[in-house]
Amino acid sequence: MQKYLYEDLYKLEDKHWWHISKRRNAILLLKNFISKQKPNILDIGCGTGKNIEELSKIGKTTGIDNSKDAIFYCHKRGIKNVSIANADSTGFKSNSFDIVTMFDLLEHTNDKKTLKETSRILKPNGLLVITVPAFESLWSQWDVVLHHKRRYRKQTLISILKKNNFNILKISYMYSFLFLPAYLIRKFKSKISKKNYSSDFKINSPIINKFMLNLSILEMYFIKSSILPFGTSIICIAKNEK
Repeated sequence: MQKYLYEDLYKLEDKHWWHISKRRNAILLLKNFISKQKPNILDIGCGTGKNIEELSKIGKTTGIDNSKDAIFYCHKRGIKNVSIANADSTGFKSNSFDIVTMFDLLEHTNDKKTLKETSRILKPNGLLVITVPAFESLWSQWDVVLHHKRRYRKQTLISILKKNNFNILKISYMYSFLFLPAYLIRKFKSKISKKNYSSDFKINSPIINKFMLNLSILEMYFIKSSILPFGTSIICIAKNEK
C-alpha cells in the first residue's frame, strides 16, 4: 500500500472501529478452534504490529511483512519479533506454526503461491485465519491506493483454499451494514479524487466511531450463528489438511 498509509495505520489501528472489530472478530472465531495452549503463531503481512500484540495474548507470535515501513512501525511499537519476508517465500521451515493469520493480505499477493507456502509452513491440522475484501463491485480507487490485486466472493475463496489443502471450518461475509455506504462513498471519492485519494480510515467523530464498533460487535452474533449473505469483507478459519 502507499507509504503514507503505514503511519495512518500505526496511529489508528488501536482506535478506529474497523481495525478493532476486524481483529476482535478474527480472534473470537479463532478461539473456538484452538486446541493447543500457547500455539506458535505467524502473522503474515503484520503491518504496524497491533495484531501481533493481541495475538501474543494467545501464543508466541512472529510477524513478517515485505515493507520496511511496516517493520519500522512494529519496532516503534516495541515489537521486535518481526522481519522482512514475502508471503510466498517466508524462509521458515516446513511445519513450523500452529496458526497462520493473514489480515487483509491475500489480495495483495499471488494467492495460489501464498496459500501453497502457508500450507507448507503450517503443521498438519494447523489453522489459517484470513480476512479479505469482498465483491469486485466494490472496487474503487481505494483498492488501487492499497495495491489490491483483487476482491473475493466467498465461493472463490473457498475454491482456492480447497485446492491448497485447506478445509473450511468457518466462513462468512462481514460488515454487511457497510456495504451500501461503502459502495456510494468510494465511487464518489474515486471520481473526484483519483490522483489524491485520502484514506478511508479517519475518525471524524468519536460518537460515530463508537456506534460503528458496537454495530460490528452486534453483527458478530449473526456471523457466529449464521452466514451473512453479503458484506464488504470475508472472514475465514480453515484447517491445513496436507
